[in-house]
Formats: sequence, C-alpha cells, structure tokens
Amino acid sequence: MSVDAPSLRRNFSWMFVGNVLYAACLWGIISALAKLGSPEAVGRYALASAVATPVMLFANLQLRPILATDSEGKYAFGDFLGLRLICLPAAILLIALIAVWVYPGPQVAAIMLFACLRAIDGLSDIYHGYGQKQERIDLMARSLAFKGLGSLVLFVALFIATGDLIAALVGQVSAGLLVFLMWDLPRTRAVMRERSSNESMRPRWTPNRLRSLAWLALPLGLAMMFIQLRNTIPRLMLERSCGEAELGLFAAMAYLIVVGNTVVLALSQSSLARLSRAYASADVSRYMSIVWRLFAMGAILGLAGLLVAALAGDRLLTLLYDEAYARQGAVFLVIMAAGGGYYLGSILGTAATAAGAYKEQLFIQGVHALLLAVAGVILIPAHGMSGAAWSMIIGALWVAASYGVVVGRSVRRLKKGPLLQDESNAEGVDREH
Repeated sequence: MSVDAPSLRRNFSWMFVGNVLYAACLWGIISALAKLGSPEAVGRYALASAVATPVMLFANLQLRPILATDSEGKYAFGDFLGLRLICLPAAILLIALIAVWVYPGPQVAAIMLFACLRAIDGLSDIYHGYGQKQERIDLMARSLAFKGLGSLVLFVALFIATGDLIAALVGQVSAGLLVFLMWDLPRTRAVMRERSSNESMRPRWTPNRLRSLAWLALPLGLAMMFIQLRNTIPRLMLERSCGEAELGLFAAMAYLIVVGNTVVLALSQSSLARLSRAYASADVSRYMSIVWRLFAMGAILGLAGLLVAALAGDRLLTLLYDEAYARQGAVFLVIMAAGGGYYLGSILGTAATAAGAYKEQLFIQGVHALLLAVAGVILIPAHGMSGAAWSMIIGALWVAASYGVVVGRSVRRLKKGPLLQDESNAEGVDREH
C-alpha cells in the first residue's frame, strides 16, 4: 500500500491483520453453527444479533471516532468513558424490554447474551479510541485478534460439548470480558504512562461536559444505528415472513460481505485520524489523495466479491457451509453486489466523519433505513431471500451516492479557506459551550 507515510502503512497492516482474524473467527462461529447445528440455529443467532446490535450501537454514540479525531483535546478521556458507562446499562434495559415483549423464552436468553457481548465491546471501544488517537492502532488490532480467537474457541467448544446455543454464547461473552480485563485496560494505562499524559482512566461525571459531548455525538450515534439497520431490517422481516431456517440461510451468505468489509474497516480506521488532521488544516490535496486511494481499494474489493460470487459462488457456499446454502447462488450474487456498494459507502462515510459531517450522516442513514423498510415490505413477503437481497441493493446505491455528495460538498467548503472551514466545523460544538 502507498496510501501515505510509513506509519500509516504500519497502522493499516495492524488493522488489517486484527480485523481479518476477528472477522474470520466470527465467520468461524457462523460456519460451525451451520455445520454442527442447523439453519434454525444460525437463524436464532442472527436474530439475536439483529435485535441487540442496533440498540447497543446507538448507545455507543460513535464516541471512539470522536475521541480519535479530537485533535484539539476539547474533551478528556474520562468524559468519553463516563458517557459510555451511562449509556450502556440503559441500552441493556431497553433490549431486555424489547426481547421480553416480542420473543419467546429461548430467544430472549440469546438476545440478552448478545446485548452483554455488545456492551463489553462498547467498553473496549472507548479504550481503543484512546489508542487510535495516539496512532497506536496495534492495541486495537491485537485486542480484536485475541477476542476473535477466544470467542471462536470457547463458542465452538461449548457448542460441541452441549449442543446448546445459549451455553456457546456464554463462552463468547466470557472471551470478550477476559480480553477487556487482561488487555484493553492494562495496555491503555501503559500508553498513557508512555505519553506522560495527565489524563486519568477514571470516568468523569461533570453534567455540562457529558451533555455537551452527548449532543455532539448524537447524530453519529443515530447514524450508526441506522447503518446497522441495513442488517436488522431485512433479517427481521425475513424471519417474520419465512421463519428462522430461511433467515439462517440468508444470514450465513450475507456474512461473507464481511470479507471485504474487513479490509474496508482496516483502511478506514487506520486513516481516520490522518484524514481528520488533513481536513482540519485545509490540506485539500492530502485529504483527497487519501480519499481517492481508499475509494479505489473499495471498488476493487467490491468487484472481486462480485466475480467470486458469479464464477464460483455455488462451490464456495458448499465448501463453507453445505449444499442447502449452495442452492441459493443467485441470491448470493445479489448480496455480494450490495456488499460492493456498501464498501464504497463506508469509505466515503469515513471521509465525511473526518470532515465533521455528522448531521448529514444522520439524514443519509435515516433515509437508508426508510428505504430498506419500504423495499422489504414490498419485496420480502413475495420473494423471500431474493427480496431481502434486492432491498440491500437499493440501500447500498443510496448510501454510496449520498455520501459521495457529502464528501464533494465538504471539499468545496475546504477550498474556500481555513477560516470558513473552522467556522463550519465548530458550529455544532460551539453552540454547546
């Protein structure tokens, strides 16, 4: 890669390795369920994720990228941690109410364990944000690798021993907690000492600071929840219309989008702080150079996934899962096409985040969720998995196109001069101070 300086290449390498291992291990869990269990088990696992994940992502309020891009130090680490510790218990309570109200007992247990898993991820996420701000991407990458390997080993071992999805999920939650306590906490403390930082790892509970930070982060939190709804809405509708077995088939195929998204995440996370600094300093050429290189990589990944699905999709699905999945090759092709669109949207979304375009993202993702819901209502009851896949295509086209417009507008503002740019970026924050 020649995206930028050697340190950026090193950061990308760490994030690529960490994300690849993490995604491979999570895919290993899906594959183990498909081979050792049944499509219904895969569907129950996917449904638990679909219910719990959007709420937890909203509660996270995207504080990690805000912390990582807070180059002026407007907020202390303790402010971010304090707000996260307030939001997570509230999110768990809301998920519990939804689960008990809508789903039967066995599914409630799976949903609540997934909520606990996402809460632990949310705690790790804040500490990762501090490392990302210091360009110590290796800390987050290693954490993801450890968590993925531990989750895979404990999940599969307990599922083989008990044949019970709930017991296996307990193992996955335990792996995440161990990594948080034994890696994220001590390593972040060590980095703070290395930097001779005056910051404390203790949460801060100053009401005005928490309110200001929450208001700043709210648009991104809502946007991230809406982003997750691209998985949740089709899956919930598919489960309601066709049952857990068909949801399991669809979710297993859709998870293969993660292969490309792993690279996209590594590129985005390792470039975010540098993109933010380039934009803040009104360095148009540097900002656009990084954006175009990231965009090119996303396009290549999307085309590669589409070619694999077209030329070898049936054989790949048979190898990874079994013949029941391979019979859905046409659906798999549409899913991978949607994945390519989402790769481009994700990269452009990172560029928009670096430019401080938070409120625009809320609009984009809100419309995205609405489009998915409308398309799902029209397509899924009549066409099942195929309808769910085509609803993803509609959502992906909207996200990529609209983020492209936002990035273009941000660059035009940047060219007007640093003074106007600083006023534009500070508008939402200054209103709170």
